[in-house]
Amino acid sequence: MFGTSFGHDFGLLLGRYTAKIGLKRCVLLGLLLLAGASFIGCFVDRFSALFSLRVIEGFGFLLITLSGPAFIRQLVAVEQLPAKMGLWSAYMGGGMGIGLLSTPFLLTILDWQGVWMCLGLLSFALAIIIYKAVPSVQISTQAIAIFELIKSTLSHPPAWILALVFGVYAGQWFSLVGFLPTIYQQYQISLQTAGVLTAMVAMANAVGTFVCGLLLQRGLRAQVLMQMGFAVLMLCALSFYILRDVLPFIVQFLLVIHFSLFGGLVAAVVFAQVLNFAPQPIAISTTVGLVLQCSAISQFLLPPVVAAIVSATGTWLWVGILMAVLSAMGMILTSILFRKVA
Repeated sequence: MFGTSFGHDFGLLLGRYTAKIGLKRCVLLGLLLLAGASFIGCFVDRFSALFSLRVIEGFGFLLITLSGPAFIRQLVAVEQLPAKMGLWSAYMGGGMGIGLLSTPFLLTILDWQGVWMCLGLLSFALAIIIYKAVPSVQISTQAIAIFELIKSTLSHPPAWILALVFGVYAGQWFSLVGFLPTIYQQYQISLQTAGVLTAMVAMANAVGTFVCGLLLQRGLRAQVLMQMGFAVLMLCALSFYILRDVLPFIVQFLLVIHFSLFGGLVAAVVFAQVLNFAPQPIAISTTVGLVLQCSAISQFLLPPVVAAIVSATGTWLWVGILMAVLSAMGMILTSILFRKVA
């Protein structure tokens, strides 16, 4: 995860080059970097080498996530975009859920190097499928200096607002999921069961993003779906953090499931709307880069803040209030965002 977040810090800069290199080439290169790092990782055991490979994986992941939305925009008819972007937005929750469900099973028959080899083979197989089955697309590569493109993205208020919206959501989601082991330990839940439960939380997020894409395609307003997502996040966070000492485990877990499910509405709308709120079509990748950078910063800063608050106060009350404030900020930012295009 750190390697991925490290790569995100260069998202805005690398986003400029995806159109120039070619969207399909970027996706293929990203998959090959993931595959290569996994293959090499099977044969090294030094921390420095493994950490370096994680950084390489982070760049590969970044190339894919930067290029994906613009690539889908070129491949898919306009009327099908909301559903397809909803499916794309499920990559994080879906991938995490599949990994959490499959890895314990694989570890019963393989060692960790074997698991990495399987992941590398999967990435390599996907690269071959995309190379053979997905057509290349021609997009405008008008000559725009890199700093001019970055400047146009950074000076475009809707891009910033969209990035901040995703940031206040992503930090909350990772903070909540990150503290799930504390709950499992409190209730003496086995590691195997904990892995399945966490996978369910991640998959709920993927379901939320996909369903949101379908709802957008059916004509539901993006602003309504996003604000509904933040409203449920606020309610679930307040209930979970403030009442966690008195609520039974099943109720706590259902609150987390709903938090993740409705958080998917926010994620899906952000990735669907980035196609509309980029300052220009060639700047879709840099706008995605800005969104991912705000997300990475939020994921990096918020969990330690939550830990510090609990350590200083001895209660989760103020964490619930903080999360509610962040969701309220998300609702306000959403209103401002869509007011600008009304």
